Amino acid sequence: MQKCIVYTRFEDGGVAIFHPTDDVIAWMGCGGYWNDFPRGYMDVQIERMIGAGHLPDASYRFAHALQFGGRTMAEALGIIRDRCCAHLGMAIELWDLDELPQDRWFRNAWRRSHNGGPIYVDLGRARTIQFGLIKSAVDIETMRRSAEMELFDVPLQVDLLALRERVRAARDEHQLRAVWPACVRTVSQS
Repeated sequence: MQKCIVYTRFEDGGVAIFHPTDDVIAWMGCGGYWNDFPRGYMDVQIERMIGAGHLPDASYRFAHALQFGGRTMAEALGIIRDRCCAHLGMAIELWDLDELPQDRWFRNAWRRSHNGGPIYVDLGRARTIQFGLIKSAVDIETMRRSAEMELFDVPLQVDLLALRERVRAARDEHQLRAVWPACVRTVSQS
């Protein structure tokens, strides 16, 4: 089962998901990542990581695990967590991929408690996202119609004020996602 690291970003309180690669975990098991490089190259990489904002101890442990190996998968995931996520967020947890929400329509509105736990959709942020998607889709459809000879003189009839009120009235993300103008194609959001 594939694992991912889920944490709450310091920057905006949003949810971040980090996917460690199988290659890095394998290198931490067998070592030798920088064998073909000149002596001292690993130290240069540690300094670069620290210069990029990673925590010094985490950078050192990460580089040593890549070069000298001997780490179990659990140890490797802990080292990756500390090096790649600890300086960016809090409430860092290891999750199975199938535990993540499958619907990513409101991905930028995902939130968690300050001390971790399940992901939920912040309805206030989701409303802003949905209305922005509606306006964008209306603009795209308007441009498409203006470029087609047969539809050029057929104006697009969308009552954005009524749609805005429906967005405001939605009680959950399912009702909110259902708010969409009938004359506009649904956009795909990943």
